[in-house]
Amino acid sequence: MFTKNLNQKKYQSVLYTILILSFILIGNRLAAEETNKANPSVEPKKDSVVTPEKTNPNVAPKTETTSVTEPPSTNPLVGLERREDNQTPMEIFNKVYEHRLMIRSGFGFGKLSPAILNETGPAWFQNSLFRQITEPGAPLAIPYKPAKDLGVNSQFFDIRYGYKNKYEIQYAEDTTLGVYSRNLPASNNFISPRTDAYWASSFEGNRLLRFEGVSQNLRFSYTHPVTKILMVGPSINFHRYTERNNISYGSYSTSRPEATVPNKTTWSIGGDANAEYSMKGILPGIYSKLKLRDWWEIRARLELLDRKGNFSVLGSQIIQEVFNDNSSSLTAVIPAYGGRVRDKGTILNLETSFQYCRFSLDIGMIRQDIKRTYETYLGDTVGSVPRSDYSARSVYIGFSEMSTSIKHTVTEFYIMPGVSFYYDEDKIY
Repeated sequence: MFTKNLNQKKYQSVLYTILILSFILIGNRLAAEETNKANPSVEPKKDSVVTPEKTNPNVAPKTETTSVTEPPSTNPLVGLERREDNQTPMEIFNKVYEHRLMIRSGFGFGKLSPAILNETGPAWFQNSLFRQITEPGAPLAIPYKPAKDLGVNSQFFDIRYGYKNKYEIQYAEDTTLGVYSRNLPASNNFISPRTDAYWASSFEGNRLLRFEGVSQNLRFSYTHPVTKILMVGPSINFHRYTERNNISYGSYSTSRPEATVPNKTTWSIGGDANAEYSMKGILPGIYSKLKLRDWWEIRARLELLDRKGNFSVLGSQIIQEVFNDNSSSLTAVIPAYGGRVRDKGTILNLETSFQYCRFSLDIGMIRQDIKRTYETYLGDTVGSVPRSDYSARSVYIGFSEMSTSIKHTVTEFYIMPGVSFYYDEDKIY
């Protein structure tokens, strides 16, 4: 039994030795093949032998020259158009330039669902409920017609520097402008049910007269070749955002004969308030490029948005009061609010780029999906008109604004012509 086990161990040792030697031989063979592929040997062409009809002894015989095919140039400094080994992913993608400066400018259009309107409906309703604690019987503000998506016009500008198509620095500015006005309203409508002191009514609570959002981006990107036509890498964006809203408030209520001041109509006939936001943040992202043709490239960038800052609302609201004896008066009240605000979400940019010589034409889309929250919201509408007679934006502390997040979305389609300047071993061209 012992001898049998010993023989089995010998056989196993011999078998393992044979397997190890086989793996070593196969590995060496594969390595040699890879080396041959990387550095192909150049075989001289065989000369064609020509037999002369007559040999002249006084003439020295011609020396036959052997033509040798030179190996393809592999010097990375040689222009790509003169290279024959353009087979690696970076060479396929890069195409000539070492340094590039590109300037683009263009315009676009799209749709906007602004947070300044989306927050109005639920906030005014909850604020009117809170008012019942201190002002029992005050009219409720129940939203029945939310704001629709609104049209925008956009202006774009960017300048970018690229090094070997891997490293990129970009400064980009995107200005989004609303295309609505007093004749093309963007507003929230409310109803106020009947109470013991007031008749039922319907009114426009908030109207957006102008929207302007400006995004400023300083991006640093690195993309690495994954395949011969695809490059992917990280990016970081030092982002600054400002938003300016010009808004007007409305309200309408009529007291019943049983009220303390009977048959009084209180109508907010208009106003002008500026709501401004200033935020900034650092946005990480992922950036990819797909080279389909020498003249056609597709780019995509996805960034995680997280910006925070301050906001303020200040303006005037004109209220008309009509009393039982048909006398009337106009009074101005002042809405004044402020606090801290934060936006979180994503920014997606898809772009197709067509290039001819140094000129390019880019067509793309930017989609922003944002949730806005208020960390602090303080303020009031100050005036001599009894606050129970009209609907105000907020009272003292905006509990309703701070309790929920508000949707803010922007979808923009754009076209941007551009021009590039290159620098490499051939200098500037």
